[in-house]
Amino acid sequence: GPLGSMSGGFELQPRDGGPRVALAPGETVIGRGPLLGITDKRVSRRHAILEVAGGQLRIKPIHTNPCFYQSSEKSQLLPLKPNLWCYLNPGDSFSMLVDKYIFRILSIPSA
Repeated sequence: GPLGSMSGGFELQPRDGGPRVALAPGETVIGRGPLLGITDKRVSRRHAILEVAGGQLRIKPIHTNPCFYQSSEKSQLLPLKPNLWCYLNPGDSFSMLVDKYIFRILSIPSA
């Protein structure tokens, strides 16, 4: 089969409700726009990059405004360093603003 068919994919679960967003393999630029339903002007159209590769998901903030990260164990969203990749595990969350547009990582088992 195709490369990467051994591993499942990932979905984003908006914490404030709304449809889940399935992530395509490879890189996806996220930010303001229809994909995540973000309209807030504080969020850039090119806020961060998500990459699905080798059964893992990672995020890289690429805008001056930070992204925030919360591991499944921690209770607090912490700012991510810009232009550095950070791995996201199922159960972790990231957000575009400190208290808004928070998305939880869900893993989709492979078919």
